[in-house]
Amino acid sequence: MSSRCWSALCFAVACIGAPVAAQASGALLYRLETIGTDADDRARLAQLLGQRPTLGYLLRSPSSTTPMLGGDRHRLRWAVLVPEFLAIGNSSIPVSLNDGAMWAGRGVNLSLRAGVHAELGPVSLTLAPELLASENTGYEMPPPEVSLPLPAGRSPFSSPWHIRPNSIDLPLRFGDSPLRTVDLGQSTLDVQAGAVTFGVSSENEWWGPGIHNAIVLSNNAPGIPRLFLRTTQPVETPIGKIEARWFAGGLTESSFFDGDATNDLRSIAGVGLAWTTRWKPNLTVGFARTVYAPVSGWDRIPLRLFDVFRTWGLSWRPAADDSTQIPGRDQVYSIFARWVFPQDGLEVYFEWARTTFPSSPRDLLLAPDHSRAYTVGLQWAKPVRDGRATVRVAGEATNLEKSLTYRDQPVATFYTSRRVIQGYTQRGQVIGAAIGPGSSSQWMSADYFAPQWRVGAFAGRIRWDDDALYFFPPLDDNKWCAHDVSLFAGISGSVSGRWGRVQAALTRGERLDMFFYRLVGCAPTPSLDILDKRNTTLELRFSAP
Repeated sequence: MSSRCWSALCFAVACIGAPVAAQASGALLYRLETIGTDADDRARLAQLLGQRPTLGYLLRSPSSTTPMLGGDRHRLRWAVLVPEFLAIGNSSIPVSLNDGAMWAGRGVNLSLRAGVHAELGPVSLTLAPELLASENTGYEMPPPEVSLPLPAGRSPFSSPWHIRPNSIDLPLRFGDSPLRTVDLGQSTLDVQAGAVTFGVSSENEWWGPGIHNAIVLSNNAPGIPRLFLRTTQPVETPIGKIEARWFAGGLTESSFFDGDATNDLRSIAGVGLAWTTRWKPNLTVGFARTVYAPVSGWDRIPLRLFDVFRTWGLSWRPAADDSTQIPGRDQVYSIFARWVFPQDGLEVYFEWARTTFPSSPRDLLLAPDHSRAYTVGLQWAKPVRDGRATVRVAGEATNLEKSLTYRDQPVATFYTSRRVIQGYTQRGQVIGAAIGPGSSSQWMSADYFAPQWRVGAFAGRIRWDDDALYFFPPLDDNKWCAHDVSLFAGISGSVSGRWGRVQAALTRGERLDMFFYRLVGCAPTPSLDILDKRNTTLELRFSAP
């Protein structure tokens, strides 16, 4: 481990120890329930077993799921945030999935979040910045045979595949030096005004029912600095309960994309709706749409709030001679649903997304899967040991690869853009599904939950950026053995006590034909060695009591 990462680790331990000591002397601590933690997982399990309502889960963020402080609302109340420390180690290659502002490169990667929370009347403030450090050790990059020539000014670390006409800010490596950054993290200032809450935030949000992949918004990238408006509580209507979120924010380019400082900022506007039906109170359906576009400065961001209600047609339109494509407004939209059957301990869910609207009902019927992506999944849980423990099994599949309709009408790889050359990213990481553009994945897991601990096993497969395999000139027409695929399995667990909470996962996997090194079917490759990488990932998360 580099000296920088050792220093960050020592600082993390010191910062965690201070609030623990403060608690012993009676100081007030406030636990921010963030996305993807063991507490978040147990909240979903409780819904599956009928122990808590399903409301508020398909459009969620830390500030909306963490209970407020008690006491007199007319007086200032405040508390120290329970610090949370995250360490991810990768032995051979980067594996960075749903870890927020962190980019988990090869080597040791560390994150520490701490801060304060305060409330006065309807105003609530959470300052939860994050200190990040990464060794960012080197590994083998794609050779020229599987790369396209980069445009002038592009970083050598940028994607060598998604460069024209549609591109994306998705570096294969975040430079060649160790990284140290400070991020605003899960910070929020909000004001409750009756049925609605508004404010500014940099926290992550998760929209949709997926567990491993959320197609529109997830915690895979740094949070988006934004203005927002949301329902304070689900609104009761004659047809059920409605939740809504609406925001406009700014997306920032990474330092490893291009050298043009005039295009580093983009706008993004989004709206999400979730309806829990009156007749089936455990059935929730929803809709989400985000629109992103170039913007000249941060002062223009508030004016982009209404972008989500404009341009409902095609996100591209043909030129007069049909020889080129004139880019229109870029978007990602989805419909989703989750149905929980507490009496059976079962839930099923899906999310279906597209980047273009059909031009007509005929177009929709002829090619409903044009520009589509989807996630489907289920979970089943059963109490055991007289209800003192629970067994749960789960499975999920996500697909963002191009459908066969690309042969009939043009379609870009998911999350890439012609007009906004950085694509659907925030500081070099996709803000939607963690597997990234043109990819697909399958996951399955089994867990045993006790009141104070959990243990489980999981396995999966990810086919990385499969659209890119067909971009560069082939050495042979047969590429069916050249797919870049990760196969992995592992164990996970958590334990909590008076001293705090620990969550851990150990993953062992093999990435076959990394960066498409095998180019000639399944025969020996004449010009390239076949590159298969075995990797071990250890993830540890610790928070004080």
